Amino acid sequence: MRYGLSLAALVAALVVGCNKSPEGGTPGTSSSFSISAPTMSTTIKQDNSESVKLTLNRGKDFKQNVKLAVAGPSDKVKAELNKTSVTAADPGEVVLKITVAKDAPLGEQILKVTGTPEGGTPTEVPVKVIVAAP
Repeated sequence: MRYGLSLAALVAALVVGCNKSPEGGTPGTSSSFSISAPTMSTTIKQDNSESVKLTLNRGKDFKQNVKLAVAGPSDKVKAELNKTSVTAADPGEVVLKITVAKDAPLGEQILKVTGTPEGGTPTEVPVKVIVAAP
């Protein structure tokens, strides 16, 4: 019984700890892709910025270019990608720079990063930011 509970706790932690988008491209096949973001919220003090790494995970047959975009909840929490397009030959790592205004509201904000392939289904992953007082 003790091992059964431990296994259940491990499975729950793995499911909760994964911040990965649903599959895009051709979901359910090797011609799909997803975007991974940090599993934990990124805490940023007002009037500061931080960078986080995102990863484009390609299925073995996914050979398309992917356009990336990011949307924020307000103009007080801005985000900028170091690349807005990832070609089929590029490594899948992208840096998202998040800048928090000095008058940004405190608390959790959610950015949405969208990946749109040349053909097929786009996908989206949330990036959680906690705005803290300086």
